[in-house]
Amino acid sequence: MTLASQGNIMLHSKLTAMNIVKIAMSALLILSCISLIGCSRTEDVETDKVVTLIQWLNDSDSSVRQMAAEQLGERKEIRAVKPLIAALKDNNRSVRWSAAEALGEIKDTSAVGPLITALKDNDSSVRWSATGALGEIGAPAVESLVDALKDSDSRIRQYAAAALGKIKDTRAVQPLITTLKDTDSSTRDAAARALGKIKDARAVEPLIAALKDDDSGVRRDAAGALGEIEDTRAVQPLIDALKDNNSTVQWCAVEALGKIKDARAVEHLIDTLEDDDRGVWRKAEEALKEIEGK
Repeated sequence: MTLASQGNIMLHSKLTAMNIVKIAMSALLILSCISLIGCSRTEDVETDKVVTLIQWLNDSDSSVRQMAAEQLGERKEIRAVKPLIAALKDNNRSVRWSAAEALGEIKDTSAVGPLITALKDNDSSVRWSATGALGEIGAPAVESLVDALKDSDSRIRQYAAAALGKIKDTRAVQPLITTLKDTDSSTRDAAARALGKIKDARAVEPLIAALKDDDSGVRRDAAGALGEIEDTRAVQPLIDALKDNNSTVQWCAVEALGKIKDARAVEHLIDTLEDDDRGVWRKAEEALKEIEGK
């Protein structure tokens, strides 16, 4: 049996086990309400389910704790916020990321601080879940995330930048511009992507400067962000980026020029059709079609 086949069997077994747990939990929730006096009213039944789910966040079985967190998030139950915040410190990573996701669904502002702390979690899936949750909470999280851009931990800065990009609040533009000069390349990269999502013209010149960053990932995402903003000031710098020594940067510069649709790029894109990299010249063909159809 191949390693891939073994992996598929293990994944299938895990998903089957999770489904069994979920079915069992649903059955237990129903039984718990049936056994209680006064559960005849719908709101009473739902209240009893929430109480039971909160209790299950302390169950000895991590699968039960995880499913409890998921269902509390689905119910968007405000009473679950404090218990879910506590679950962000669970010793099981699946419980932690499920708790983070649930807090994002509930969108209570009291979870902002704990979720920012969770950006420092040693598991990347938990960090991403916390990032997504902060993005779901939105505007109330902006000030705390801006402060997090100055954290001593580069992971916190990186994920804070990503969350700000998800929120797309213009209050974050200047702090993210400053973050384009962060000492950590992954953080600079995240800042460039975030600025592209916010699409504020103030970021154009700083992103143009980032096209000369030492890190190819930053140059790549600076080009991509300039394409999202679609400001003609970026045309010549993006034309220059067509000669970058990294093909991914070239690819993103071509795509950005196609989005901006400025005729000055045409002859340079035509030259790019002779590039050895198939991905680059295919993107150049697409970009030329975009400009032609302007």
